[in-house]
Amino acid sequence: MAFYEQEILIVGAGPAGLSVAAECVFHELPSVRVLEKGPSHNQTVLQYYPDDKRVDAAYRGQEAVCAGVLCFRDTTKPNFLSIIDEIMVRYGFSVDYNVNVDSIKREGDRFTVSTGEGSIYRAHFVVIAVGRMGKPNRPDYFNDIPANARKRVQFDIRNLDASGKDILVVGGGNSAIEFALSLANKGKVTVSYRKDTFGRLNPMNLELLEKDEKEGLIEVRRNSNIDKVLEKDGRPHVFFKEGADKEGADKVFDHVIFGIGGSSPAGFLSSAGLDLDEKGNPKLSPLLESNVPGLYVAGELCVPQGKGSIIASFNSGKKVVEGIAQKLGVERKPELVSLNFQQ
Repeated sequence: MAFYEQEILIVGAGPAGLSVAAECVFHELPSVRVLEKGPSHNQTVLQYYPDDKRVDAAYRGQEAVCAGVLCFRDTTKPNFLSIIDEIMVRYGFSVDYNVNVDSIKREGDRFTVSTGEGSIYRAHFVVIAVGRMGKPNRPDYFNDIPANARKRVQFDIRNLDASGKDILVVGGGNSAIEFALSLANKGKVTVSYRKDTFGRLNPMNLELLEKDEKEGLIEVRRNSNIDKVLEKDGRPHVFFKEGADKEGADKVFDHVIFGIGGSSPAGFLSSAGLDLDEKGNPKLSPLLESNVPGLYVAGELCVPQGKGSIIASFNSGKKVVEGIAQKLGVERKPELVSLNFQQ
């Protein structure tokens, strides 16, 4: 069994976790280490974003204004990952990969963090910087989808051969629509969304969707709710609640892609002693400290669902480190946006 002693321990190597680490190094806080369950940083981008999917700095209704030391502008997946590689080289903090955190317990003035690999980490401060997308939401009827059909039901479009295929994308947020936009020139794409307007889309995605719909590249079924998914000839047979006795109320697709967001890892947060609201989200102070002293939350879990962005995650790292610096009596350096990429 391996033991590690740190001043600051960060769980998650996505934008928020890496921002916390960079802020700690920039402001000369004591030893910091990042734990990541995957084999590399930014697993959500790697797993859920196809290579040609844009990585956006902000979402609709939010300014892409950087508050801390990290920043970027809309770019491609490969460029974004290379930006992060440069950040990590520049700040030189330690990241332990393939580490699954099982529990976080406060014992006296320190935290004990246990991992599935048998290692124990001890730290004065712990920052939980995991996201929601790693635990994608599933519709109520998902478990009733027959096994043969479920093989063609996915939550991302990696490794999907869409050429000439009939594909249904379910959802009305940015991820779902970006999936649809990426597939529009490869196969026949239908979007099923339960509302009549796409109120959560950033302006660019909304403009592109309307353009592709007008040109017939994407069919949009608004006010559309799926009742069940059965199997026909090994493919998903989708039944819609609307107009059950009318033509088009059911259709067989080659693939169904769910892009309906992710859920808070409420069980993990509760086991660490955090107070949660009715939606399973942590209750936090203005500087993102939980009810457990010294335990902070950064990234997606510190903003309302659907309001997250990479810039917001970067900026949450600034808030967390401001709180830790105050407790350590360390004076923060003047603000500096050191990586403002225009790619």
